[in-house]
Amino acid sequence: MKLLSSSNSLAFVHSLRIALDGEGIETYCTDADTALSSIAGPMTGSAARIYVLHEEDWARAVEIMRELSGPAKAQTAEVSGRAALPVWFWIAASAVLVAFLVAALSN
Repeated sequence: MKLLSSSNSLAFVHSLRIALDGEGIETYCTDADTALSSIAGPMTGSAARIYVLHEEDWARAVEIMRELSGPAKAQTAEVSGRAALPVWFWIAASAVLVAFLVAALSN
């Protein structure tokens, strides 16, 4: 038994489990049906985990997971043709906007 995925996204875990079952790959899933794995998961560290039971199914299970995961963020940014602005830019822009609004409203 090998750990294939650990995720706080209950939708992803169920989708992956259904896809694996459709391919005849036996899995074991922990915490998939608890409310905490999707609502409080990021805060509590609780995550649903999917294990592949048989070693011979491992390579196909990884392929299926990659298909469901979609493209990586770096690939998406390259396709769109523009780079994402850094977080510090948005913080600075927000601070300037707040200062401008305070000055405008205090007059």
